[in-house]
Amino acid sequence: MNQYAGIDLSGPSNTKDTSLAIFEGNAAQLSFVQLFEGATDEKIYEQFRGKKDVTIGIDAPLSYQPGGGDRPSDRALRQRIVKAGMRSGSIMTPTMTRMVYLTLRGITLSRGLEANAHIVEVHPGAAIGLRARLEAVLAYKTDIDSRYELRNFLESEGMTGIPEKALQSSHSFDACLAAYAAWKWHEGKSEFLYQAEPPFHPFDMSC
Repeated sequence: MNQYAGIDLSGPSNTKDTSLAIFEGNAAQLSFVQLFEGATDEKIYEQFRGKKDVTIGIDAPLSYQPGGGDRPSDRALRQRIVKAGMRSGSIMTPTMTRMVYLTLRGITLSRGLEANAHIVEVHPGAAIGLRARLEAVLAYKTDIDSRYELRNFLESEGMTGIPEKALQSSHSFDACLAAYAAWKWHEGKSEFLYQAEPPFHPFDMSC
């Protein structure tokens, strides 16, 4: 049985808003294992130290574009979600003032984890937004009823056991969605996939 994890990352000085969700399963089904809220880098490394066959979806930029601005993957995903009816502002340039600290943490954490895991950059809102009812997707960050609806959708997809605690925080629910996106990527069922372009962009972006 493989392990799949999702990390909703925050900046390095604001780890209280970082959530880590861990699931186990196979191609057909995922089952909830554990949720960590307020996860530090040390806590995240601790969970995966010595493990193999782990797939981790990280909701943060894991690279930046040389010279600044959008990466090609950012532009492609923004176009895709706008076409689906989602908001373009949810895809932000990695080197923007609001994003640069998150990008720094994402780059550092992903390089520390990649020796023991398959790493993919994910966008939780897009992962669910390209599959589920749009109205619930647009509201779930602030509306718990929409998170309940989306949990029902995830259960219909084979992702079971998401606890009530995860629904109380959009960060924790996003960590579950990041794990869902990682699972779909691992199984070759991405709705959006921008393949890695090493050395500047070493990880796939998938939703």
